[in-house]
Amino acid sequence: MILDLLNAASAQLDQVGPIIADVLASDLAQPVTFQRFGQPSEQLRSVIGQEEDRSTDAPDVHEPGISSRSFTALLPYHEAALTPGWTLTDATGRIHVPVAPVLNPAGRNLFLVARVAPLVERTRVHDLAFGVPGQGMVQDSLGNRKPAPGGTLAVQARLSAATDPKLRDTVGADNADLVLIGRWGSLTAPTSRPDGVRWGSQSPLVIDGQAGTLTVQLAYPDEDTATEAQFGQRFLALWRTP
Repeated sequence: MILDLLNAASAQLDQVGPIIADVLASDLAQPVTFQRFGQPSEQLRSVIGQEEDRSTDAPDVHEPGISSRSFTALLPYHEAALTPGWTLTDATGRIHVPVAPVLNPAGRNLFLVARVAPLVERTRVHDLAFGVPGQGMVQDSLGNRKPAPGGTLAVQARLSAATDPKLRDTVGADNADLVLIGRWGSLTAPTSRPDGVRWGSQSPLVIDGQAGTLTVQLAYPDEDTATEAQFGQRFLALWRTP
C-alpha cells in the first residue's frame, strides 16, 4: 500500500516537472542573478511570490541586515543553490538571501523551492585595517638579513553593540569598553576570519565621530553552521577610546 502511494506520488511529480519548466520560461517568471559567494554570477529565471504574512516570518538568524518578512522563490534545479552561501538579485535589483533549507521535492532534481528574505540595505559595514607581521626575511642596504617588515590588512566587518552581561564577562570588558558582536565581510560577500587576523589583533575604528581601537577577542560561532555560511563567521571584539 505505502509503496503504491509513493509510486503514484513520484509519477505525479514527473508530470509536474515539465509544467514548472514552462512556468519558469513564461512571463510569470523574471530574470534573476544567482551569485554563489566566491564564484561568478549566473543568470536564471525565477517566480518570486508575494510577501508572506507575519505567520511565516523569516527565522531569527541574529542578523539585522535582513528583513523579517520572507518570500517563496521557485527556481530551476541548480546544484549551487542547495546549500547556504548565495544571493539572488531580482529584476528590480533587490537582493535576497535564503533563510531556510532549500527544498528539492522528492530529490528528483526537477526544480527548487527556496524561502528568501530581502536585504534591508541599511547595514553599516566598517572598513578595518589590521597590522600583520611580515613574511620571511629580507636584506637591508648592507646585505644583512632581517625579518620582513609588517604590513596592513584591510578587511570589512559588520558590528553591533552587545549589552549582555555574560558576554561582557566573557571578554573581560570593563566600564570603559564597548563590546561588539561582529561578522566578517559584507552581507553580499561574507567571509570567515581573514588570514593574518588573530585574537588580539587591533584596528583603528571611528564610531559616531569618536576615534578608538577595536581589539578582536574571541570566536563567537553560530549554533547553526548554515547561518555562518550565509552571513559570515561571527566574533566578539572590544572597542575603547584613548
